[in-house]
Amino acid sequence: METFHTNQNSTRSAPGGIDALSRVLHDTHAQNLATYKRLLAGQPTATTTTTASRDQDPFWDVVVVTAGDVQQRLVYELRINQKLERRDIPTHARYHVIEDPPSSKIGSGGSTFLVMKALKGLYSQDFLSNARILLIHAGGYSTRLPHVSARGKVFMTLPQADSQNGIQVLELKLVLYLHLLTCMPPGVFLTSADGIELFSSKASFPSDPKPLTITALAHPSSTQIGSTHGVYLLHDPKGLVTEDRRRGPSDQSALMLKCQQFLHKPKLDVMKGTTGVIHSDLAKAEADVVYTDSCYYFDPQTADIMATTYDMLSAECDLEAWADILSFQDLPTSVPHPSSNSSTTTDNPYLRGRQKAKRALQDAGVVLDVMVLNASKFYHLGTMQEFLAGTCTDLPFMFELNIQNDVDGIALVQVFNGTASAVDCMHSPAYIERSSVSPNILIGSHSIVVDCNLPADAVIPRDTCMFTLQLQEHEFVTFTFSVKDDMKKVARTTKEFGNALQELRVFEHVPVSEMFDPSIGYPSECEGEVSLWTAVIFETARSEEESVEFARNRLDRIRHYLREGEPGAGIGIHQGARPLATAVDWVSLKDAARRARHYWTTERVRNKV
Repeated sequence: METFHTNQNSTRSAPGGIDALSRVLHDTHAQNLATYKRLLAGQPTATTTTTASRDQDPFWDVVVVTAGDVQQRLVYELRINQKLERRDIPTHARYHVIEDPPSSKIGSGGSTFLVMKALKGLYSQDFLSNARILLIHAGGYSTRLPHVSARGKVFMTLPQADSQNGIQVLELKLVLYLHLLTCMPPGVFLTSADGIELFSSKASFPSDPKPLTITALAHPSSTQIGSTHGVYLLHDPKGLVTEDRRRGPSDQSALMLKCQQFLHKPKLDVMKGTTGVIHSDLAKAEADVVYTDSCYYFDPQTADIMATTYDMLSAECDLEAWADILSFQDLPTSVPHPSSNSSTTTDNPYLRGRQKAKRALQDAGVVLDVMVLNASKFYHLGTMQEFLAGTCTDLPFMFELNIQNDVDGIALVQVFNGTASAVDCMHSPAYIERSSVSPNILIGSHSIVVDCNLPADAVIPRDTCMFTLQLQEHEFVTFTFSVKDDMKKVARTTKEFGNALQELRVFEHVPVSEMFDPSIGYPSECEGEVSLWTAVIFETARSEEESVEFARNRLDRIRHYLREGEPGAGIGIHQGARPLATAVDWVSLKDAARRARHYWTTERVRNKV
């Protein structure tokens, strides 16, 4: 069973540069960890059939995780059930994984409405009227975090100061909001798997139930961050926000205000042109502050409206849980979806769905409140570089979330055969998980290595993301990317696949065609558009060791191309040191992630995941 040791009295020394806000958030998170530990220690022997008690340590009655398809749901359910069997998560809550309909594109917003409908089919109205439900959106395929593309971001692991197993995002989400849960009325609390929200309040959080209300958490952010998030225009005639901001973080409290308008990713000129959106930074005269979105709560009546509205939405509505739901107060417009070529409501499923969703909430009289949290921070862990910063170098984030590495800048989670000499050959920052490392290896800085057994002479260049997936009992593939690669960038082909491989780049600058060793052949031809996510360019092998050798050869060719800067510069670099096996097949990351999920859910390996 995984254990989570806590520091209830904040005795852990803070690194340099940690401000008062980080200390407050650290203390709050430590208290939540202590509460979670008590919940795990005091679990009943069987699942309760009643809602969780509202005593000293309340917990969620229902936890829902969304999935993109049936296969992802099966993997999520498998992992959750294993955690329940090991009692790694509280067993008295009810856990569900709800997937999107087949061949649909309903988005996180449509998925929110779908979950509300599904819960109505699972539970009585009386239960739902009194239950507190955590909804974690995790239906994406993590293309920008490729090392978790198979297992999903909700099972991404972060190191912990006192647990060699770290903590996965699912458990972290169960921890993060426990202090809010002591006051939260029945309803649904919605969050995402790649957002980390830390907040504190001196006074108790508002607890009065408000029917037909969406209550959104708001964090102070720079205008630059505001331009990539949702921004709230607050109704604050008494200046409560400014008054609270003058206090220190330990004396700041949650403020409940009305929202006049929700602006999605507004440009700076729009923020400046909207009176009341920008708040002057009290500490830095040259800096401005806006209040941005993250998670939000809605009451059972609003949940019921969403449930009844779901069947009105198109399977291609592609609604966003933040941009489209939190902006419901605005009148439906004819602004097309960014990914759509259609401009009229009648032939645009996104516009139709957006109008129906907004109209349903408006007609019911739903209002948008904002819980302003000046003592708060929001972090995003959706890219490889954000993940490396959060686990290795962002000292305030690490301090606040109980992340502490034995060696500065090097995160080791379930690393085997690791010795002091092996760690000495790793350059900070680096994240190594569930891997075997030997002395005399070299791992360059800004690297992520997961599920790899590295031999003694392995050289992993800087900026590498390297990980292994098992596709069948005797088929493995080890992927290599740069942490700076754009996984979604498209290269277009005609009839010659090789043309796309010249255009498609890995490690930012290296044509993919330079990765291949002529001695093992080339992938088959393909037509259409390809990206690093979809291109069939990675060799599969009969053993994990052989797949790592393919990857090492590939990295050597990439490394030498970057050094020499010309085609063919890396040919035969590693191959002479050890003959390469014959590739079993070629695969894309997208297909390999799907095949790995299928393999994990086969009866033969269920207990090994």
